[in-house]
Amino acid sequence: MCGRFVLFSSLDDIVREFEIERVQAQLRPSYNVAPTQEVAVVVRDQGVNVLDKMMWGLIPSWAKDPGIGSRMINARSETVHEKPSFKGPFKSQRCLIVADGFYEWQKTDGTKVPMFVRLRSRRPFGLAGLYDVWKTSGGEKLTSCTIITTDANQLVQPIHNRMPAILSPADQAVWLEAAPQPTERLLSLLAPYPAGQMEAYAVSRMVNSPKNDDPRCIEPVGG
Repeated sequence: MCGRFVLFSSLDDIVREFEIERVQAQLRPSYNVAPTQEVAVVVRDQGVNVLDKMMWGLIPSWAKDPGIGSRMINARSETVHEKPSFKGPFKSQRCLIVADGFYEWQKTDGTKVPMFVRLRSRRPFGLAGLYDVWKTSGGEKLTSCTIITTDANQLVQPIHNRMPAILSPADQAVWLEAAPQPTERLLSLLAPYPAGQMEAYAVSRMVNSPKNDDPRCIEPVGG
């Protein structure tokens, strides 16, 4: 799964990396992004890439209780096109969740060691995501999203058997395309990211609490 990640790149870097043409959200650095918080996303709107914010934890448009979102932070790549909560958004409401890295916890000698995983290039990247719009009884709209996970690559496998589906720059345009796409084509994008382009190291247990949110969260420990 993917239950915690970071985003600290500057707005200029994000705009350049994702070819953003319209910014609709103010960003602040976060070294410990947790479910139900707002996250930075990229969507395609009227032919341009737009940077916006959504709540992490997808609330289906048909849900009676918005609390379901806390249980919808991830969607499995193998079944995302079939599950009732995700199959609609999979067809036409796809997005990228912007990140600089993510955390997973590795079981070692009966304890769980937090590990930070990022690209060797240190560049921000896009996690494959879906979003939906839920309306309150008063008609207010709440837009929320989920991160799609896939099998872990050789780097992440010793830490956890799943990892977020990271999309290469070449695949991002296809994922964001508003026009209908063949299901098989979209599913093929949700493969484990090349392990050789990533790195991982142990970090402090301070990341266990979302209340801790500063650069110390990603500092290496134990070597």
